[in-house]
Amino acid sequence: MGKPSLILAALAADALPGLRFQQVQDISEPGADIVTELLTTDDGQQVLLKSPKTALALTRLGLEVRALRVLKHVSLPFRVPALLGETSPGAVYKALAFDYVTGRAINLPNLRLEDPLITSLGQTLAQIHSIPTSLVADAGLPEYEPALRVRDRVAEFDRAMETGRIHPALLERWQNALLDVNLFRYQPTVVHGSLNTNVILTEAGEVVGINNWSELSVDDPAVDLAAIYADCSVEVADAISLAYEGLIRADRNIRQRANLYFELSLANYLLKAVDSGSEEQIQIMTQYLEDLHVDLEEGRLYSLSPSELAPSAPEVVTPISQAASFTSPVTIITEQIEVVDLAEVDKPEENKD
Repeated sequence: MGKPSLILAALAADALPGLRFQQVQDISEPGADIVTELLTTDDGQQVLLKSPKTALALTRLGLEVRALRVLKHVSLPFRVPALLGETSPGAVYKALAFDYVTGRAINLPNLRLEDPLITSLGQTLAQIHSIPTSLVADAGLPEYEPALRVRDRVAEFDRAMETGRIHPALLERWQNALLDVNLFRYQPTVVHGSLNTNVILTEAGEVVGINNWSELSVDDPAVDLAAIYADCSVEVADAISLAYEGLIRADRNIRQRANLYFELSLANYLLKAVDSGSEEQIQIMTQYLEDLHVDLEEGRLYSLSPSELAPSAPEVVTPISQAASFTSPVTIITEQIEVVDLAEVDKPEENKD
């Protein structure tokens, strides 16, 4: 970018005129296609300035802005970023400024069964999945039907199989799961889509913030749970799932799909490594998949078989905001967008019957 400090100052001044910045910290992830700077004003306000390097990165930022506009109209018990400003159309480089959501990045691998974060994390997932799908659809964000998603994953499976680097036993396990229609009888919900340890922020045993909303969509709720099973022990992941299922009526096979998606993500990372031509990354992902095969042989992997009582028709996941057993008022504001208060979803009504 030429002279980074001068360009950064110009971008910040264009996006947020009137603010004076005294400190700058580059917090971009290695190899990221978005430059992310943490700016601190002279009065202590912290701002994230994001500048895309590629057209694809610019598209992702646009999707995140659209998602954040949706979330402005949903009352959530944790913080999400807000767009503060952006560079003018005539600027040489595009940059967007967001407020900085504070908190400690969650350490999923270190969670223990007695950790209060387990309950908070399960409730957080339920609250996201209870956002009315109409809000996301009306914003023009992606909606994925189950049949289409299965076809996409079958295509990825075929490509992964062609690498010749995945043990046949794993391939057979995934193929059997992907071909079982009973496993994919679910009702799509709103999902975050890119949860990981870097985007979930905590304080005092609670989730206080969620970042990175560029993949907000209507999809399989198991997509978000897959991130939990990827990084936690099975016992902890099941405990989080139990807390989640205590607030939302999930389908019977959500845990099986979550584990399937986690395992397939390793194959997908292998494909990306092959596409990049990085022999080092190929070896790393091949080793991960070999370790996964060892876990399979030693009986440590989650069963992917659907529940015996799986119904012949899709089950309906009842959003918390619509469930009769929860008090969660829905009101209409002048912009004709639902305001859904999800902060009180864990307070069931008394049974009056």
